[in-house]
Amino acid sequence: MSTTTIRFGRPAERLAEIKPSPIRAIFDKAAALEAAGEKVYHFEIGRPDFDTPQVAKDATAASLERGEVHYGPNAGTTDLRKAIAEYLQARRGTTYDPASEVIVTIGANEAVFLALMAFCGPGDEVIVPVPAWAHYESCIRLTGATPVPVRLDAANNFRLDINAIAAAITPATRMVILCTPNNPTGGVTTRDEIEALAALLEPTDALLMSDEIYADLVYENTEHLSPAAVGSLRERTLVIGGFAKAFAMDGWRLGWLAGPTELITPALRVRQYTTVCAPTFLQPGAAAALREAGPDAEQMRRAFEERRKAGLDILQGIPGITVSQPDGAFYFYLSYSPDIAEPAEQLALRLLDEQRVAVVPGTAFDPHGGTHSIRISYACHIDDLSEGLRRIVQSLTTTTPKGA
Repeated sequence: MSTTTIRFGRPAERLAEIKPSPIRAIFDKAAALEAAGEKVYHFEIGRPDFDTPQVAKDATAASLERGEVHYGPNAGTTDLRKAIAEYLQARRGTTYDPASEVIVTIGANEAVFLALMAFCGPGDEVIVPVPAWAHYESCIRLTGATPVPVRLDAANNFRLDINAIAAAITPATRMVILCTPNNPTGGVTTRDEIEALAALLEPTDALLMSDEIYADLVYENTEHLSPAAVGSLRERTLVIGGFAKAFAMDGWRLGWLAGPTELITPALRVRQYTTVCAPTFLQPGAAAALREAGPDAEQMRRAFEERRKAGLDILQGIPGITVSQPDGAFYFYLSYSPDIAEPAEQLALRLLDEQRVAVVPGTAFDPHGGTHSIRISYACHIDDLSEGLRRIVQSLTTTTPKGA
């Protein structure tokens, strides 16, 4: 058997540890089943199933009619940056100068990438509490820095563990990443935890990345608190936000990065030599969403809250299954005993093949600790949610895992 030597298509060494997204792998297989005429219950993609508010569409259509189709400022249009600053002041109690402390990004993911590229490189370490969104680790590795996972305890509902973070800090620590509300667990970091984190970071030079893309999706009596609004954290915090989750604008690919001028300026330099600017004609629509679509966003939030309750009613109290308490976002992070099902990656494939239910294996968020966990997005119609969860429970409670 002959072997082929790659002459021209050899990937850069930095890609050696960058794995394809397991979420997209499940999504693509589910899409193939649907293309073949199968009904699939989509619990794998974290996107709202609602339409974008009409005010955003109308403002974008008007922008196109005005011919606003050319390059815009690197940091985003003046009006959208102003709208973001106004929104953060009203909803988070944080104040930013729209002229120098806000960048309009192409989705929250670009904001994450800009922040990491601007401040991290070979020899640096970035602390990531896990389970966590897989993009953090991959983006960290693309900069040449080293991700340092800090595993949170499922028995403690994956609450932020200040002692574990303290043990992970070294002289090489350049940044700590915090996602609240959390993807995939739905956990919301408390004021006490944020204040403890502020005290821990005070004697260090470490930056804090606060991913708040789900900040408007909290339930019951839970409140989201931005770390940038607590004590001395503002001066070291880069805040990530966006339009995808609260406003059902995931396909618009718009977000923001906010922080002190001395942190935003280097990130803007990276932006100038990568994506240059966000699409100009979309930005009036985003500004309209922030200023006028509050009632639409609240209606969606209430629907998510209703689905959350319905899903918990189905999942809680089943032997061998544990569900973290999701106080925000729109995910259930379900852990199960190895005695009742195979490891998560095999389980996810079986659920799709046999039950036509698409979920994400926990290893996408924690390669070592998520081997018997799955993430379930409840951003779908409540009837589909109920039926899909019924199928998952049936599969977990009636099937003997292979090798048992």
